[in-house]
Amino acid sequence: MKITEEMLSALRKEIVPYLAPKRYLHTLAVEEEAAALGEIYLPEEVNSLRAAALLHDITKRADTETQLQYCRDFGISVSEEDLHSPKVFHAKTAAGLVKKSFPAYADEQILNGIRWHTTGHCGMTVFEAIVYLADYIEATRTFPDCVALRQYFYDGLAEAKTMAEKEAVFTRTMVLSFDMTIRNLIEENAPIDSDTIAARNAYVYRTKQPADA
Repeated sequence: MKITEEMLSALRKEIVPYLAPKRYLHTLAVEEEAAALGEIYLPEEVNSLRAAALLHDITKRADTETQLQYCRDFGISVSEEDLHSPKVFHAKTAAGLVKKSFPAYADEQILNGIRWHTTGHCGMTVFEAIVYLADYIEATRTFPDCVALRQYFYDGLAEAKTMAEKEAVFTRTMVLSFDMTIRNLIEENAPIDSDTIAARNAYVYRTKQPADA
């Protein structure tokens, strides 16, 4: 779909009622980061990446009861795993709300970028991975892991000469991001979403040669 600068400018205003002030600033920073990553890895989809970034957290402020109501309203299945990790609901419900309230952006690619920006999943597209990573390393993030991951990515990118090397930096950064997330969840004695484990493994496989049969 064709997303124009005018559409994005209007969207920035339309999402304001859905976000707390601090979350809005984060959202704008994710848009900026997604655009920067898109220029490197997916230049033909930069505006779609920006739209996904702007919409990725539009249900973030909703409490668990409201998230569950969104799931019922949008026909989203809820597993026992979901109930043990309520923080992941907003990725699913935001994608559902986009279909209802922002239909101009209900493109499958954008919806999937929103849907998978928190947990990741096995077989992530480049588009989905950019939204996920932009959310993690955007410039206003001050959490130590976010700062470290941002530094790791951009240090690696500065040394990369070819597109293949830049793609390798991206892959290694994705692995590290999942390692950080999983480690933090273990330290919190919190459940780890199975999609996160699958996503981590899929990126690890890309960094290794399979053993000889």
